[in-house]
Amino acid sequence: MRKKICDKFNIIKNVSFKTLSSIKTGGRARYLAFPNNEEDLVTLITYLKSHHKKYYVLGNGTNTLAPDGMYRGVIIKLTELNTVIVNENKIYAEAGASLNRVIGLALANGLAGLEEGSGIPASIGGGIIMNCGAYNFEMSKVLNKVRLLRDGRVIELDKSECGFGYRTSTFKEDDVILGGEFILKKEDEEKLRERQKAVLEKRKNFPCLPSLGSVFKRKEGLIVSKMLDEMGFKGFCCGGAKVSEQHAGIIVNYQDAKSKDVLKLINIIKNRVKNEKNIILEEEIKILSK
Repeated sequence: MRKKICDKFNIIKNVSFKTLSSIKTGGRARYLAFPNNEEDLVTLITYLKSHHKKYYVLGNGTNTLAPDGMYRGVIIKLTELNTVIVNENKIYAEAGASLNRVIGLALANGLAGLEEGSGIPASIGGGIIMNCGAYNFEMSKVLNKVRLLRDGRVIELDKSECGFGYRTSTFKEDDVILGGEFILKKEDEEKLRERQKAVLEKRKNFPCLPSLGSVFKRKEGLIVSKMLDEMGFKGFCCGGAKVSEQHAGIIVNYQDAKSKDVLKLINIIKNRVKNEKNIILEEEIKILSK
């Protein structure tokens, strides 16, 4: 059912987070909005801010743990902002485009630099904010400019102004990523697809149960998943949430888990690691509050 909450927007009401999040936990979102284009997104956020309404911009939902119960605000999905433009060795992609789709277009045009990110289930917007990556790839390596909404204005920032680090950036909490420009290098398509194939082969060992991917940020000189494995965490459960038996750095929903089960498991791991190893783990995932 669609309910109009202002003159310009029809917004879906009372949507289950299990349909929005890759780990399939959480309660419900009071409203879910799908802006049709950048102009509509700017208008919607301006409206919500002026009426002091809570909102959260959600990418593919592969890195966000939703709250149980009702989120009494507007979840904004950028699925419709998915334009991708290839211009010689440059690609501009809107925030709602999937990273894997952009990688596919890059390969089809013989453009190298993104292929090592193959298989990461991120949107461009979410990937930019968290500087997503895997193995030797980080999005910031090939990113040139970021287009975003800040304080009611659409602006562009060079990569050097974004403060990228390991799974982090210096974007402000209210910044909304609109898109990014990537500068790539010309290369033989067949060679690129071979590299992509090798990356996807590595990812075959990732858990197939619903998850948010790696829960904790890596620590310098430490492979967190290896440490958790050695501490016996594989298969450890809280309610319906479990540390994956394939990868100790990933928590899976194996039996109708609630978000509180995942949070409890995260806290048990963090506390035990702090007490036994004197190491403070930091979450890589975003935990959304009510």
